[in-house]
Amino acid sequence: MSGLMIILIVLMFSQSLLSIVQVKYYQNFIKKITTEQAGTEYEFYTEVVKGKVLRTIVAVVVNSEGKVIQCYICKGLTIFARFKEEQSYRGAQLVNYREVTQEKKGSQIEKALSKIYTRKLKAIT
Repeated sequence: MSGLMIILIVLMFSQSLLSIVQVKYYQNFIKKITTEQAGTEYEFYTEVVKGKVLRTIVAVVVNSEGKVIQCYICKGLTIFARFKEEQSYRGAQLVNYREVTQEKKGSQIEKALSKIYTRKLKAIT
C-alpha cells in the first residue's frame, strides 16, 4: 500500500513540474510575439480548440483589415507540443472563416480562426 502512495505522489509531483514547464513555454512564446509586434498596428489573438483527444492552440497576428500576418499552431500532448508557424494561412482573411463553427465543418485551425474573427468583430463594435 505504501508503494502505491509513493507512486501516486511521484506522478502528482511530475505532473506539477511538467505543467509549470508548459506554462513557462507558453508565456515565453507570447512574450516573444508581442515584443516583436510592439509598436505596430497589428493585433495578436490566441484561441484554444478542443478536439476529441487533443487540444489545438492557434496564435495569430492580424492587421486591421483582418488579414493574417503570422499564424502559429500548437497541437499535441501538452509538454511535447511546441508552436510552429503555419505558412498556409499567411495572407488569409479572417472573414473567410466566419461560418466554419456554425456549419460544424473545417479543421480545428479553421474553427479557431472563426472564433478569432468573432472576437475581433466584438472588439470593433
